[in-house]
Amino acid sequence: MASYNVSGPDNLLITGCDMPILFKPDNMQIAQNIDLLQTVFDSVPNGIAVMQSQYNPEGVVEDFSILLLNERMLRWVGNADYKGKMCREVFPFANESGMLDSFTKVAEAGRSIDFERWYDDNEGVNRCFHFRVIKHGELLIVTTEDISLRKKAEIALTEALNSAERQQRLYDSIINNTPDLVYVFDLNYRFTYANKALLSMWGKTADESIGKGLRENGYEEWHALMHEREIDNVIATGKRIRGTVSFPHAELGRRIYDYIFAPVFNEQGVVEAIAGTTRDITDFKQAEEHLQQSEAKLKSVIDQTPAATLVLRGDDLVIEQINHTMLQFIGEDIQVIGKPLIEVLPELEGQYVWTQVQKVYKEGIPFDQSEVLVRHKRNGTIQDHYYNLAYRPLMEDGQITGMIQVAIDVTEQVVARKRLEESENRYRVLSETLEQQIIDRTRELQRSNEDLQQFAHVASHDLKEPVRKIKTFTDRLEKNLAGKLDEEGAKFIERIHIATNRMYNMIDGVLTYSTTNAGIQNCELVDLNGIIKNIETDLEVTLQNTGAQITSNDLPVVEGARVLLYQLFYNLINNSIKFVAPGTVPAIIISSENTNKGDADSVRIILRDNGIGFEQEFAERIFETFTRLNSKDSYEGTGLGLSLCKKIVERHGGNITASGNPGMGASFTITLPHKQKQALI
Repeated sequence: MASYNVSGPDNLLITGCDMPILFKPDNMQIAQNIDLLQTVFDSVPNGIAVMQSQYNPEGVVEDFSILLLNERMLRWVGNADYKGKMCREVFPFANESGMLDSFTKVAEAGRSIDFERWYDDNEGVNRCFHFRVIKHGELLIVTTEDISLRKKAEIALTEALNSAERQQRLYDSIINNTPDLVYVFDLNYRFTYANKALLSMWGKTADESIGKGLRENGYEEWHALMHEREIDNVIATGKRIRGTVSFPHAELGRRIYDYIFAPVFNEQGVVEAIAGTTRDITDFKQAEEHLQQSEAKLKSVIDQTPAATLVLRGDDLVIEQINHTMLQFIGEDIQVIGKPLIEVLPELEGQYVWTQVQKVYKEGIPFDQSEVLVRHKRNGTIQDHYYNLAYRPLMEDGQITGMIQVAIDVTEQVVARKRLEESENRYRVLSETLEQQIIDRTRELQRSNEDLQQFAHVASHDLKEPVRKIKTFTDRLEKNLAGKLDEEGAKFIERIHIATNRMYNMIDGVLTYSTTNAGIQNCELVDLNGIIKNIETDLEVTLQNTGAQITSNDLPVVEGARVLLYQLFYNLINNSIKFVAPGTVPAIIISSENTNKGDADSVRIILRDNGIGFEQEFAERIFETFTRLNSKDSYEGTGLGLSLCKKIVERHGGNITASGNPGMGASFTITLPHKQKQALI
């Protein structure tokens, strides 16, 4: 997303793109562009802030002034009067949350970062925000995204997963600690699994029992034959069977057991094993008569059950008992006892859950399923709900007389998971779209850059040719009119020479500036002392004519492009020699010092001169292209030298600043990393 700021009365700087773009429109264009960009800036769904680093006297970032907030960010901070204020004043919890420290790291190290923080918004709602902070010059671009829903969904999902894991552990614990006998047969009547209760009944270990048949595990012949016939029946029909049998326990003597054999199907629907459960119902049988005579006691147990529970009786499935939790699901104000379930909840007709209710009652087959969608009324409003359901038939004298239903509401967990899945799908599609857009934009920019480089070369060549002809014919004219021109005519010829030379230099300057980033340069170790000596050699005639003195001491060795670093210091030294007051002997002093800002190991090089200086308010403008603070008739130059210096320094991952006073000289501070991050720049 692009953002912008007005850096001067004639300038409009657009950032947030692949590279900053500087426009110098007229007043009407400025207004139109600002309106358009403000509309775009405010339309994005994320919050955006543009801030400028504020330094203490030691040059350390201590805060940031707020330049611009878009509408989304403004709504979050709730401070319309933000411009010019510090980050500590505008952003809530800037210090306590470490937000300001994160901003400072980006400002000092220059690397973008991402982080997340939880805050209470203006309405007291706890929200989570994702921050991305990018440095652009002395500006920080901060974007925020409200990820509260995703975070809360992740938390809900984690809780659901933890709950599922707890249920699994509970299941394993129940299987191996339940007094019920749990086991599995293969198709040849051999045991492939037996839980602890069954092994205890046999008085054997798993190694002694698994892989062996009924008789080898102590079953009497009649008992073994009965179970083998039942296993054959389950294999042939694919249906479960249930029975009761009495046989001796190794420790408790003769007991009565209720058992169920159920088929285990493979992916092709073929029975591949038989799972069995056997429950000791000796005590139950003895207490069954007393329990049937005590309906009030049974009702108390159901009422105290934390899960929603419902007892239905008869062919019409009339509600006989219902606990408070189930009543909340249906509606607390409804009188339901004695009414058929379908009369209380007619919306169940035709739904999957109602089909299963009827199947359990008609066939006597228990029903267990998780996350079943049930659309029904709750306090007068029909909504979608998800339940973990368990239905069991109620038997009397071998006949089905009713059923018991148990339900656990898992709507919140299911909805949270579905939202998370939808969010992940949206993010995946968005990521793929953005990646393609980046590829297309990169290809487009590369093509545009190539076109611009070609244009620069062609334009500079075409411009040089007419200038060269003007210079040639002026020379011929001067020779032909030698001795014939009066003083005023000679002065006109001289002005033509000066103008053509200036035009020629201007064309060379534009070409140099436009192609500074065109060629990829190899990084190598560059001794800056050697660079200065080479410049002194190349400027030997100028130094002799002006008497200029260059003083440097123990300059460092840095990684970089030798030709670009030469151009950097050549331009600075040449400017210092050029821009001096009449009668002043140029004096240039170059010093250096190491500096560690953040994680960067860098060097600071300071060049001071005794030239004409400048007003400090122009310290940034002098690096803009074609900017001149002095009359071109007083001092030669194209206005491109310092802008080229800035371009070279930034290409090396550094920065350059200037300070000065009129008539008291200027100082240029260059910060360069000792090592480059890449082999080519």
